[in-house]
Amino acid sequence: MRAYKEWGRQKLVIDSIEPTHYVRNFLVFQTIKNISKKYKIRDICEIGCGVGNLSSKLGKRGFKVDAFDLDKNAVQLAKKYNKNKNVNFFSKDILKLSVNKKYDLVLAIEVIEHIKDDIGAIKNAKEILKKSGFFLITVPINEGYRTGFDNRSGHVRRYDVKDLINKLEQQDFKIIKIKYFNFPLLWLWYFNIYLPFSDKKSKSGEKSKKLPSYAHLLRIFNKLFLVDLLFNSRKATNVMVLAERK
Repeated sequence: MRAYKEWGRQKLVIDSIEPTHYVRNFLVFQTIKNISKKYKIRDICEIGCGVGNLSSKLGKRGFKVDAFDLDKNAVQLAKKYNKNKNVNFFSKDILKLSVNKKYDLVLAIEVIEHIKDDIGAIKNAKEILKKSGFFLITVPINEGYRTGFDNRSGHVRRYDVKDLINKLEQQDFKIIKIKYFNFPLLWLWYFNIYLPFSDKKSKSGEKSKKLPSYAHLLRIFNKLFLVDLLFNSRKATNVMVLAERK
């Protein structure tokens, strides 16, 4: 993915403070905390870990994490800036992923929409899960929301949620939770601020990218965007699904 090379270390900042990333990561982390209280979640695999912000945060909480990403630039950044004794980063293709251990939880956060053979990716996630282990995924939804950003980002599809659920159930996953997110405030942010900024940067032709000077103010405003988690509307841009291997 070009973004890792173009933004470099700033990609770690983007993934932690950009509002849609911030709220998504908050939702995912809280979900993991909640299920770890009820079930003995210890070993976690994150596929498509990017620069490793989530894996590193989980490692700091004492979870043992193996994190994989196909993009070597992303893994290089993760190893350099997100070092943690509980986390191991690897550059591997999920469709060719073969490990000698089973995990309590597999994460695929904004990943399988990039993969043409998404059923193969789901099968692989199942194979590395312990029986009754959990698969937690987030994906963009509603093909009607497709823009040039999706094409630049390598999104093969924006999901129809029923289709996604069907694919999971065909692989013997039991659906535990469905949570729509990024609506209403982040819906406005995404279409009126995030996408225009992304389009402008894409057209600029700059080889190296810089965050706008006001970017760090988002650390303050992000708390406001958490209000979106009170809603569960199908008008949202993304969905989180928690599934259990039967």
